[in-house]
Amino acid sequence: MVQPRIIYVYDALCGWCYGFSPVIRRLHDTYQDQFTFDVMSGGMMTGPRIQPISESMGYIKSALRIVEENTGVLFGEAYVDNILNPGTYLSDSNKPGQAMTLFRVLQTGRDIEFAATLQNALYRDGIDLNVDANYGPLVETYDVDPDEFVAHLNDEAIIDQTQQEFALVAQMGINGFPSVIVEKGEELFLVARGYLPYDDLMANISRATGMEL
Repeated sequence: MVQPRIIYVYDALCGWCYGFSPVIRRLHDTYQDQFTFDVMSGGMMTGPRIQPISESMGYIKSALRIVEENTGVLFGEAYVDNILNPGTYLSDSNKPGQAMTLFRVLQTGRDIEFAATLQNALYRDGIDLNVDANYGPLVETYDVDPDEFVAHLNDEAIIDQTQQEFALVAQMGINGFPSVIVEKGEELFLVARGYLPYDDLMANISRATGMEL
């Protein structure tokens, strides 16, 4: 029997996804034997939406507090000092999207964990996700050769696959992140659009699948 699939649609630059990381990781760690888990990058900041972070500084500063209050995560001082306050950081989802695509190609089975690694790098540690070399240290803990990873980050096939994924997410009508989809047989159920606490997410998954979780 084919296991139902959990599809986590996120974006590395999405603050609410950063807040949702502990929820989706808990779900994965608890139910990885009962569900197949996949990660899709949403392409939140692409095309005309790519802009210096200074363009949305006011919104971000107020949103950070709301995310912290509602999710319990904390944004690191390094993020505020290195990324937010200077105002020059370019909010661009392409490079971290390519990193997720390349990581998925390696089939480590740790995609959910790597999504959290990318978000921690930005929002906790203040690491610039537009710089290729910064991805090397992020994959070392996954027993991935850092030099090889960086060397293939901009392969044409990786770029094309990432762009196709962004387009597919848009075609699915998903424009809010994080989102969680359950695939059971030929049916798809949207069980989260935006942040949800763990218990609420589990209740939605149980209703969609008919499984007692």
